[in-house]
Amino acid sequence: MAGTQQQQQGAALVVVLSMLSISLMLGLSGISGSLVNERLAGNYRASVMAQNEAEAGLYAFNGELRSAIDALNTGQPPNPPVFNANPTTFVADLRSAAVQARNAATPEQAQAALNGALPGTWSAEGSISTNGRYRWRLMPALPEDDVLLAGQAGIRIESEGYFGNAADEAIRTATALVAIPMPPPPGSRGLMSCEGVQVKGSGIIDSYDSREGAYGGSNAQRSNVVVGTQTEGAEVRVTGASPIYGEVAASGTFSTNGSGAVHGNVKANDTISISGGGSNIYGNVTGLGDVAITSSGTVHGDVQAAGTLTLGNWSSRIEGDALVSAVNSVRTAADQVGGVLDADSGGPQGLTPVFSVSSPEECDVPVQVGWYAEYLAQVATSSGELDMKGAGRNIVLDASGLHDPSGKVSDIGTPQQYQGKSIVRFDSLKLAGSANFHIGSAGNPVDMVMVVTGNIDIGGGGSFRIAEGSSLTIVTAGEFKLASAIEVGDGKPTRVDMNGNVSPILSVISVHDDTSHGGSGVFLGGASNFYGQIIAPHSHVEVAGSGQFYGEVVGRSIEVKGAGGFHYDEAFDDTEGGVGGGGPTAMPRIEGIWVG
Repeated sequence: MAGTQQQQQGAALVVVLSMLSISLMLGLSGISGSLVNERLAGNYRASVMAQNEAEAGLYAFNGELRSAIDALNTGQPPNPPVFNANPTTFVADLRSAAVQARNAATPEQAQAALNGALPGTWSAEGSISTNGRYRWRLMPALPEDDVLLAGQAGIRIESEGYFGNAADEAIRTATALVAIPMPPPPGSRGLMSCEGVQVKGSGIIDSYDSREGAYGGSNAQRSNVVVGTQTEGAEVRVTGASPIYGEVAASGTFSTNGSGAVHGNVKANDTISISGGGSNIYGNVTGLGDVAITSSGTVHGDVQAAGTLTLGNWSSRIEGDALVSAVNSVRTAADQVGGVLDADSGGPQGLTPVFSVSSPEECDVPVQVGWYAEYLAQVATSSGELDMKGAGRNIVLDASGLHDPSGKVSDIGTPQQYQGKSIVRFDSLKLAGSANFHIGSAGNPVDMVMVVTGNIDIGGGGSFRIAEGSSLTIVTAGEFKLASAIEVGDGKPTRVDMNGNVSPILSVISVHDDTSHGGSGVFLGGASNFYGQIIAPHSHVEVAGSGQFYGEVVGRSIEVKGAGGFHYDEAFDDTEGGVGGGGPTAMPRIEGIWVG
């Protein structure tokens, strides 16, 4: 029995030792697995962080480029560390280099073109997070980028992101396509909107140059005005009899069913429709969609269409050539085309689209819109409501204050001075009855800025006059309604100083957003003429009445109706810019990002 017990005790020892060995192996295996998982998690984290750094490099480049352009737009020399090109021309140099690179015969020539504007070698490494950094370099845009660029110049930015210790770091890359908007040609301002333009009236739409004298004779019916839109799909619609002496540039569709003629070219990124009253187009017609002439209308120039040309009326006519992808006609199409009809080669290739953005939020906003906040900050206290009404009398606002001979409107004291201008602030402004409101006076001119945080309503039988030699800038966050007129003593929209600098005499700048209601944020009516500038990128601008408008309009959407004409003053080409020309350089945009 004793021997048997000793044998049993020996077997138990073996079993225990075996179990301890297995447990040790399982423990070591678990520790090893945990270490592997920890390394995997660490590697994944490092990979994600490196990818974040790579994308941070893309946005850092775009941000510095935008900051440099913003400095240029405000008159400051653009000089961030990454830009070592000529500080006054680097934007134009970069744009030119991007175009040259895209058209280069070889990749080496393309890269050399970019290197001339900014270094094509890797940038200095930036630091975003602990143990993380990035570096970027310029690369030419590729042919497949043309669709995203939509007629703009473009460059690719390759960014490498790093994370971890130098001897064992994760490296990831990201590439972005940066669009650099092309500068508009001279005379590319006029009736410019984000979301749509409607021309319903009978007045002439044209251009003239106030520096060459009054409107009329040879200084009229010039064609340096553009009726245009920015957002993809936005329409330019002509339904009245107004002739347009200028260009139509629609980021969406163009349609005319009235009798008004276009004495210039028509370009649209979508369909072009000529119907109804038989409108004449005296320039060329270029469409990225279909072109349909379903009336007795005539295109006196050439027609190019990426889509189908429809000649839906026996009298439909094209005097020039027609290069389209297909053609439909109620008769023999060749008999309706005076030049060469080519509908067999697949349509024109490489048509340049009208500059457009994908959403209203991306529309270009004129630099003057920023003046509202700037001027508001200069006048901390409001003078309350400016309510001018009652019997006829001359209420004068000048550099010494507000003067009402009847005392019904209180003086506001001496206005704040800022950058050579007198600034006053009101909660609202109303002119009614037979009261007369004058900015400055004969022999006592003033450059006045009125900041109005609420609504403006100018009407009644009185007058609102800017004295000769004076100027007025109205910046407002409320609705602007002008049922009579603001008279300009100089009789023109702009003035030129002794150094040749051009500036508006009257500017109405609105930051009001009327998208939440159906009314017009800016309304101009009555029978009196208007000389000046309306900039309201967030409002519907309605120009009605029988008075003539001399100047320029920028709006979220624009409606021109009534018998009054619109005459763009070409002097605005040389002023601080509205949408589409003169003044500020449009900001670059990242159009696409690829990671890998």
